[in-house]
Amino acid sequence: MTSHTKILTLVTFILLSASFTTYGQVLNKGSYSLHYDTSKTAIINFTAKSSWPFDSTYTPAILTQDELKMVDSFLLVSVGNWNDSLDNDHKWWVIDLNKQNYRKQLIAATNANGQKEVWVNCFCSVDNDRWKTNIVFVNDGGKCYFNFKINLTVKIHYSFGVNGLG
Repeated sequence: MTSHTKILTLVTFILLSASFTTYGQVLNKGSYSLHYDTSKTAIINFTAKSSWPFDSTYTPAILTQDELKMVDSFLLVSVGNWNDSLDNDHKWWVIDLNKQNYRKQLIAATNANGQKEVWVNCFCSVDNDRWKTNIVFVNDGGKCYFNFKINLTVKIHYSFGVNGLG
């Protein structure tokens, strides 16, 4: 990675972190408020009754402000890893977080080992505000729709997937 690329990545991280975490204020089922841009991010409560995106061994969890920042950092890392993995014949699959107006949904849960995990669902096309309360599911859609999971306790991301073209 060249120094120019490192600087560009750092600037992108700072700008995205600011846009994802500093604008709106939302109460998150506790005695404190989380600060994040509600026009770009929705936190949806996990219900153990559903078996997706986590199975029934998981329990609902609440995110902290620091964990929201960690999610944004992992978003940049996971998208960067995806983009770096593409060969020249597939560069049209590059995800550009700056160019597209991506929104993200977060569902937090605690696994059987007591580790907090988050499912991150990102998309660049919505018709209304239902995405703030209902999980967005689409078939196909390409690089406009991707998701992944983060284990915040052990600080890893996994299961990164981009929708197909159809």
